[in-house]
Amino acid sequence: MKVVSDYRDHRIEVRAVGAGDGRWNAEVKTRPHFPLEVKPRTEVITCLKTSADHAETRGVIWACLWIDNHGEPT
Repeated sequence: MKVVSDYRDHRIEVRAVGAGDGRWNAEVKTRPHFPLEVKPRTEVITCLKTSADHAETRGVIWACLWIDNHGEPT
């Protein structure tokens, strides 16, 4: 699991999930720091990488891009 504790006032958690045939996808959770009542946004990113580490890295990149495009301005 990879965690980015502060990216543009958001927390990112990425976990690799098996996709079959030795490939990996990424489950990504993003949540703004405030307000605390907000539920995390969860997505499964289909990346079909050959290692769990590569899938998690790709998930972090995807989450950062999503926050840049859809997150609240800081």
